Amino acid sequence: MSIEQGIVFAVLGITLAMFVWNRLRFDVVAMLALLAVAVTGLVPTEELFAGFGHPAVITVAAVPVIMLVWT
Repeated sequence: MSIEQGIVFAVLGITLAMFVWNRLRFDVVAMLALLAVAVTGLVPTEELFAGFGHPAVITVAAVPVIMLVWT
């Protein structure tokens, strides 16, 4: 296993543990994971926020908003 793969598994493991621990909001945990891969250089800076434009991400982000308005 290469160093980059080890860092990815570490970030994923810590992120999963933080989701399960549930002390921080899920969006904060996700942004911390994004920051971690950016700081380590695993994802190029010009591609960091490319996923936010995908229709699936927009749909998933819209569900809590709809649920908030609905209730």
